[in-house]
Amino acid sequence: MSSPDVVKKLQGLSGVAGGTELISGLYVHGGNNDENLFLLDGTPLYQVNHAGGLFSAFNTDIIKNIDFYKSGFPARYGGRLSSVVDVRTNDGDMKEYHGSFTLGLLEGRIQFEGPIVKNRTSFNVAMRRTWMDLLTAPAIAIMNTSRRNKQNVRYAFHDINAKVTHVFSEKSRADISLYSGNDLFKFRHKEYLFDPEPTNIDKFNLQWGNFTASANWKYIFSHNMFANITGVYTHNRSRFDYLSEERLGYIEGTKGGIVKEQNNHSTINDFGYRMEFDYRPNSWNHIRFGSNYMRHLFVPQNYYSKYDSTSQDELTEKVDSRYKSNEFTLYAEDEMTLCKGVKLNGGLHYTLFGISGTKYHSIEPRAAINLRLCDKASLKVSYTEMSQFMHQLSATYLNLPTDYWVPSTARITPMKARQYAVGVYTQLPYNIRWSVEGFYKTMDNLIEYDGNSGMLNPMADRWEEEVRTGKGKAYGMETDIRYSNGKTSVDASYTLSWSKRFFPDFHSSWYPDKFDNRHRFSVNIGHKFNERIDVYASWNYHSGNRMTIPTQLVDAPVIPGVEKVNEGMMIYEMPNNVSLPAYHRLDLGINFRKTTKRGFERIWNISLYNAYCRMNPLYATVQQNPDGTFVGKAHGVFPIIPSFSYTLKF
Repeated sequence: MSSPDVVKKLQGLSGVAGGTELISGLYVHGGNNDENLFLLDGTPLYQVNHAGGLFSAFNTDIIKNIDFYKSGFPARYGGRLSSVVDVRTNDGDMKEYHGSFTLGLLEGRIQFEGPIVKNRTSFNVAMRRTWMDLLTAPAIAIMNTSRRNKQNVRYAFHDINAKVTHVFSEKSRADISLYSGNDLFKFRHKEYLFDPEPTNIDKFNLQWGNFTASANWKYIFSHNMFANITGVYTHNRSRFDYLSEERLGYIEGTKGGIVKEQNNHSTINDFGYRMEFDYRPNSWNHIRFGSNYMRHLFVPQNYYSKYDSTSQDELTEKVDSRYKSNEFTLYAEDEMTLCKGVKLNGGLHYTLFGISGTKYHSIEPRAAINLRLCDKASLKVSYTEMSQFMHQLSATYLNLPTDYWVPSTARITPMKARQYAVGVYTQLPYNIRWSVEGFYKTMDNLIEYDGNSGMLNPMADRWEEEVRTGKGKAYGMETDIRYSNGKTSVDASYTLSWSKRFFPDFHSSWYPDKFDNRHRFSVNIGHKFNERIDVYASWNYHSGNRMTIPTQLVDAPVIPGVEKVNEGMMIYEMPNNVSLPAYHRLDLGINFRKTTKRGFERIWNISLYNAYCRMNPLYATVQQNPDGTFVGKAHGVFPIIPSFSYTLKF
C-alpha cells in the first residue's frame, strides 16, 4: 500500500505466519502472537499495530537496522518464547541537514536530521500520521445532511520518533531516544424521533498506544572491551469509553431517561536498565555478558460502569486490578572458534521474577554450533530454552487493543519453550544463496482465556479462574533461496510445518492450532530497468487457517419430572477441526524516480494490493444443511486496493 512496513516484511519469511488478512500478527514456529519480543532502541513495545494491523508502529524512515531471531537465540535476549525483533534507529547526521517527505493515499511522513553542534551533537526526527479521518469527514458530513439520524466516525493514528546523539570523545558517546504512538477511534450516533433534541445518543471512544524513552551511553574501555548501558521506560495504554443515553422524556412528555456509562482502561508501565559488556580477550573468543532489570506495573483493567434510570436507583460497578512485579536477569555468552571451520556460541540466561511474595527462577541454556563444510557451505545446529513471565488475554484471535496483559502469578506459572534447529546454508553459482532448516519446538504452561463475559466486561479480578492451561508443539522444515545480479533480485521461501495444542479442558488429545498452516510459500521479485524505473511483485500463499464447527446435532437427555424442551445439543469432534480455503495474494508496485536540478530525489510509487482480487477469508460462519450436517462458510472482505505515494528526499 505504498508504505514500507517492518512486520509485513517479516511475515514473508520462512517459519513465520501472518495470521489473518491485513493483521500485523507474527506467529513464529507455531507460537502465539504475544510470544514475540519487540524492542525499539532497547525498550519493549506491547502493541505494534495501527488500524487493526494495516500498519505497524515502526517508521522505516528512521530505522537503522533490524535483528530478527526465530531460533538459536543469543543469551542476551529473553522474556518471550518465539521470536525477537530488535529495532534500532539511526543517529542524526553530524555534518549536514537532510530529510524526506512522503505524501500517500492513507498516510503522510516526514523525517529530518542534522547537526546541533557540528561533529558533536545531532538530532533525527520522524513523524507519521494517517489521513483517514480527513478523508472520511466530508463524506460523513454530506450523508448526515440527507438523513434524520446523525453519525460521526473518526479514526487517526500517529507515530513520532526523536533521537539526540552526543559524542563526548572517541571513546564515549550517548543518545536519548523517544517514541510516541497513538490510535484514536471515535463513534457518535444521534437518533432524532422528535425535533429539536436527539432522543437517543450513543458514543464510544477507543484509544491505544505506546510511549517509550531510552537513555543510552556507550563507552570503550580498551581496544578489546566496551560497554553499553541503557535506562529504559515504557508506557502502554488502552482505553474504551462508552456512553448511551435514552431520553424517554421527549417521548412520554415527562423528564427522565436511562443513562448507561462504561469505562475500561488498561495500562502497563515498565522502567529499568540494560547493561551490556562486550569483551574480546583474543582472536578466538568473543564474550558478551550483562544484566537487565525491569519493574513492571500492570493495570490489566480499571473498570467502571453506571446505570442510571428514573425508574430505579443508580447502579455502579468498579473493578481495579493492579500487579507489581520485578524481573531481574543475568546472562553470559561466548562465541568461540574451536578450530578451523568450527565455531560454538554457548551461553546462559538467568531470570528471577518476583510478584506478591512469589518468586520464579529460570535458568535457560543456549548453544549453537557452526560447522564449515566447505568454502561455500556450513551446517548450523542450535538448542535454546526460553521463558515468558507475562500473558496476553484475548477473547478473539485478532490481537485487539482491548486485550489485556497480565503477569505470571502464584497460580499461573511462566510459559516455557525448548527449541532444536538444524540447517544447511550454501552459496551456489550465479549469485544464488540457498538454505534449508528443520526445527522442533515444545511449549509448556500455555494459557487460553475461557471466559464468556468478553474482554469489555469486568473480569480482571477473576481472570485466573477463567483461563485454561495446556501445552503446544511445533515442528517442520523451511527453505529459502535468494538471487541478485544488481538489477534483478528474487527472494523465495517455503515452509512445511505442523503446530498443535493440548488443553485437557478442551479436548482429550492433541489438536491443530488455529494457524496450523501446513504449507506456506512466498516469492518476492524486484527489477531495476534503469536509474529512473524499478518494479516489484510479491506473491504469498498459505494453507487455510482452521476453525471449529460441530459435527452432530443430537437430542439432549431427558430429565425425569422435567418437561422436555429440547432444541438439540451441538457435538464437536475436536477444536479447529476444519480448514478454511487457502490464502493467496499478489501485490504489484512500480517506482518512478527523478533527480532534480538541486540534487533532490523525487519518487512516485503506484501499487496494487491483491492485484487479481482474490477474496481471501477474513472470518467464517457455520450453517446447518437440511440433512442435519454442518458446513463452514468463509467470507472475504478486502478486494483489490490501489494506492500511491509521492516522496521527496532532500
